[in-house]
Amino acid sequence: MLGRLKLLLAAAAVAMIAAPTLTHAQEGGRFRVIIPNFDPQQNADRGFGRDVAEELRDLINTLPTHVAMERREIQDQAENFNMRMDDLNCLYTIQLAAQINVPVAVCASYTEDAQRNMTLNASIRDIAGSSEFALEPFTVARNQREDAARQIFTQFDRFNTQVRSAAICNDYAASQQWENALRNCDESLAINPNANSVRFLRGRVLYEMERFDEALQEFDTVLEQDPFHEDALQLAGYINTTQGNAEAGREYYGRYLEINPGNVAIRMRIAYEMASAGDPVGAMEFIQVGLDVDANSVDLLDQYGGFAFSAAAQAQDRCLIENSQLQGVCPEAGEFYREAISAYMKVFEARGAETEPDRLRNIVAAYIQLGDLPSAIELSERVLETHPAEDRIWTLYADALQRSGRLEDAIAALDRLLEIQPDHPTASLRQGQWLIQAKRIEDALPVLTRVAQQGEQQADQAARLFFNEGYTNGHQQNDYAHSIRAMTAAKQLPNVSASMRNQLNFWHGFSLFQGAVAEQEAQTLAGAQATLPKFRQAIELFNQSGSYPASVNVNMAQLLENTNQFIEIQDAIIRRGR
Repeated sequence: MLGRLKLLLAAAAVAMIAAPTLTHAQEGGRFRVIIPNFDPQQNADRGFGRDVAEELRDLINTLPTHVAMERREIQDQAENFNMRMDDLNCLYTIQLAAQINVPVAVCASYTEDAQRNMTLNASIRDIAGSSEFALEPFTVARNQREDAARQIFTQFDRFNTQVRSAAICNDYAASQQWENALRNCDESLAINPNANSVRFLRGRVLYEMERFDEALQEFDTVLEQDPFHEDALQLAGYINTTQGNAEAGREYYGRYLEINPGNVAIRMRIAYEMASAGDPVGAMEFIQVGLDVDANSVDLLDQYGGFAFSAAAQAQDRCLIENSQLQGVCPEAGEFYREAISAYMKVFEARGAETEPDRLRNIVAAYIQLGDLPSAIELSERVLETHPAEDRIWTLYADALQRSGRLEDAIAALDRLLEIQPDHPTASLRQGQWLIQAKRIEDALPVLTRVAQQGEQQADQAARLFFNEGYTNGHQQNDYAHSIRAMTAAKQLPNVSASMRNQLNFWHGFSLFQGAVAEQEAQTLAGAQATLPKFRQAIELFNQSGSYPASVNVNMAQLLENTNQFIEIQDAIIRRGR
């Protein structure tokens, strides 16, 4: 599903088409129609065309909805544009109608045979919708001027029906009643299959109904009639891109840009739509064309950098799917990160302190992703001179320092951040985590105590850092002393929840138990004296672990029995030794 993402189309989102006879010039509430003298071909009688046109004007004037321009007015308007009325063929009439804001034109040409019969080719033109309602050619005798006019007038009524259906389709579409809209569009197109504006509207309705293949067929039909229909090109490009056919999407967008190849704003808008639809690489290509013309355009560089970051993330996700054991950045993603850095650094050089902070954060993050820690540190220090309050830059800076082995500098950077923002949600937690990773359990305790003082949730989060260290690098490595150090530190934190404390008590006790079991194997007096208190403390801790052991499938009764047996053995050794 496309999530109803609305494109930045030239037309308003609600009024997908403008029904021509509802939105243009009127006269006394009736819509104006221009009917020039019909155009004689091959030396046909010119008077016939003048008379039929005049008859048709009279018939149109009987309608409650339309009024024909008078012959004299047409002649005056033509003269305003340096034309004679007899020069008004169909093409010139359409151009004149557009200039004087008349929404409908009726034009015809005709030939005359040896028997003085006239064969007429007439059409009704929707000026606003740029569509033609073509009539079937028909033949009348030269003296049947009224009959000729009547036949065209009858077709004009069908044209009105078609326009009304189109308008109803538009109204239903505006209110998102898609089924009703589609039915009325179909009725309109059944009368006039060449109504391009209606066909585009039908395609847009199908798009909203998520019938994407059918929508694309309609847009292709629109483009057959009008290869430069901007909305059809743009929406076809968008649908193809979101449906995974990026190559076709780029082709449609490319044709769209051919209309305004030098317009940077349009190029940027199209590229943004492509990236939003899931094709940041295609968006980069479109921006690159603009950069080939103007390599120093800061706006284009800014967009290019953003698309390159999106492309890097997309490429990295693909790499992880192909290789879940991947460590670091894969080559394809790395290349996009370097492209992003290059573009954004040029933006930074141009805008300086006015550069948007998120761009600067992205550059530092990209350096870290690429493992270029010196560049990440150097840029962070430059940025913090002009953006000292940017907390994300401080955290990235500290991260780069820590990864470089400069732990004290990393801790100091986060201390500076805490001076600026004392309530920063993760700075102290990050410091504690780094200290724990460095096996500096005692140094981490006061830092994480500050975190735990904020409440139970934060306390459990801090305690979990100690637990993870104790379990992973202590218990699982048979370094029970390290496990006990970590679990003991965690239990000194304030506000730790009962469930977390039960977990810590169990693993503290179990580490004591496991260590004591190994220590007493020689069954010496010194060993018994050293381990007996540990077994007894383990019993106490097991009894303070609540229901936690059951959650990890530990048979607590058996464990307590085993521990008590070891206590009896150590007691016996001590008594015998005395």
